[in-house]
Amino acid sequence: MGVDQNGKRIRRSVSGNTRREVQEAITRLQNDALRGIAIADDRITVKQHFEDWLRTKRPPNTRSSTYDKYAAHVNHDIIPALGRHRLRELSYRHINAFYEMLDERHLSPRTVFDIRSILSMGLEDAVRKELITRNPVKVAAKRSKCETEARCLTPDEIRWFLQAAKGERLEDAFILALNTGMRPGEWMGLPWDAIDWHGSKLTIRQAVHEERGKVFLGPLKTENGRRTISLPREALDALTRQRTRQDEEKLALGDAWNNKNNLVFTDSKGNMLRRTNIVRRDLKRICRRAGILRIAERLSINPEELELVNPGTELTVNQVLNLPSGGTYKVQQTDILDNVILYTFRHTHASLLIYQGVDIKTVSKRLGHKSINITLHVFGKIGIINMAM
Repeated sequence: MGVDQNGKRIRRSVSGNTRREVQEAITRLQNDALRGIAIADDRITVKQHFEDWLRTKRPPNTRSSTYDKYAAHVNHDIIPALGRHRLRELSYRHINAFYEMLDERHLSPRTVFDIRSILSMGLEDAVRKELITRNPVKVAAKRSKCETEARCLTPDEIRWFLQAAKGERLEDAFILALNTGMRPGEWMGLPWDAIDWHGSKLTIRQAVHEERGKVFLGPLKTENGRRTISLPREALDALTRQRTRQDEEKLALGDAWNNKNNLVFTDSKGNMLRRTNIVRRDLKRICRRAGILRIAERLSINPEELELVNPGTELTVNQVLNLPSGGTYKVQQTDILDNVILYTFRHTHASLLIYQGVDIKTVSKRLGHKSINITLHVFGKIGIINMAM
C-alpha cells in the first residue's frame, strides 16, 4: 500500500470466508489509496477509537455534565457491546443488532436516541480522521426521541399551586419563574445587582449548576441565554417580598450568614440552592398540598378539615382521606398535580404568552432560545391547548 512518512512500506492483511470476500477487501484498500484516502491501521478497534475520542471531549473542551454523559454511555453501553469489533469492519448490521439489545434492556426511546447520537458523533470523528470511509450509523435504522409534550399548568393548577405555596421560603421564587420564564439555574443564580428596580427589568448573566454533587455558579446554557427581560408587577412584588425575607434571615443569623455571591434566592443560611433538594422537598410538598386544595374545592370542604390516613411526601391514587362528615374519600388520578418539575414554570410562562397572542419571536428572545425554531418546536402546538383547559 505504498510507504509511510518514514519510508517504511505500508502492509495490510485482509481475511474473509471466501476468495471473493478477500478480493473485495483488497480492492477497497487499493481504491482508497488511489483516491488519496489515508491507509489507516485496520487493527484499530471500536474500543480504542472511542477511548481516544473521549479524551478529546474532556473539560474544558465540553461541559462537565456533557462529558459525564458521553463517558457513561461509551463505557457502559457502546464499548461493552461493540468495542471488540475492528473499526473498519463495523457495519450497519452490527449497529441494528446493538439497538435491539438496548431495547431488550427496556431503555427509554430517549436514552436509546442519546446513545445513537454519541455513537454517530464518535464514528463521524473516525470518518474525519480517515479511519473509515463512511459512518455506518447513517445507514442503520433511525431512532426517534419520542418526545413527550412539555408540561404546562392550567390557570386552575396555577391558582392551586400558588395557594399551596403560601408561606413557603421559595414561594416568591416560583412566582418569579412563572412570570419570567427563567430557567431554574437562572433564577437560582440571580444576583441582586442584576435587578433594575426603576426600569422594572432584570439581566440574566449567570446560572447555578449542579454536577457530581457540587453546586457552583457558571455560564449560561447558551450565548443567547444572556438577556434582559421586563418584569411584570407580580414579579416585582415577589422580589420585594424576597428582599425583606432575606434581610430578616441575614439579621437573625449574623456572622453565620453566607451569601457571598449576593444571590436573591438561597437556602436558610445564605448558601446556593440545590435543585435536587428543591424537587425532592419543596416541590413535592407543595404539589401534595395543591392536590388536597383541589379535592377540597371540588367537595366544597375546608381543606384544613381533610386528613390523610397515611400521609406521605406525595399524593397517590387510592390514598384515603378522612372527611369532616365522618366518611372517607379515595384520591383519584385527576386530583393529583403530577409531572410538575422546575421547568414546568418556564413552560407555563411561554404558553401563557402564546395564548395571549405575543409573537413567537418575542417569546423566543425572552426565553433565551437560540432560534425561534426551538420555541416553535417546544411550545408552538401547546400554548392555546393548555391554557384553554
